[in-house]
Amino acid sequence: MTEEEKNIKRENFIEWTTFIEDRVNEWGGTISENVADALDYSPESLKVIESYILSNFDKNSVTDTKNTKAVDAVVSYYGETLRRNLPNSTWFLDLEDEGNIYFNLPCIKTLVGFPISPYSLIKRLIAKKTGTFLYDLYVKRLGFINNPETYYE
Repeated sequence: MTEEEKNIKRENFIEWTTFIEDRVNEWGGTISENVADALDYSPESLKVIESYILSNFDKNSVTDTKNTKAVDAVVSYYGETLRRNLPNSTWFLDLEDEGNIYFNLPCIKTLVGFPISPYSLIKRLIAKKTGTFLYDLYVKRLGFINNPETYYE
């Protein structure tokens, strides 16, 4: 990837993160009021989002182009919820290490642990069908941040 391509991707990423709330609000107007009303960026709302995902997507439909906007809104919401609730976390886009599994994917970078890729987690939560996968991941990461000596790479 050339430096010019990286710069364009960085600019697109900044724009993408800048308009997260707008995309989430637009999507919120297309879903049930019960789900939309729960979108308060709290850790508890992750259970509602996961329930929405499990009710509306399967492993194939989550990659269907007709669902791109909804999936992007869900991913944006999940990542932004992590960013707001995990201390000192930030949105992050790796454009340097092409061998990185999260290369060119929006991630949440925290003080401890590997970056969290909301896009990568959707298929995992669909496969697991626990209903609390996203919330449990949040709680686990918060525990590592609060007690970094318990985290081992």
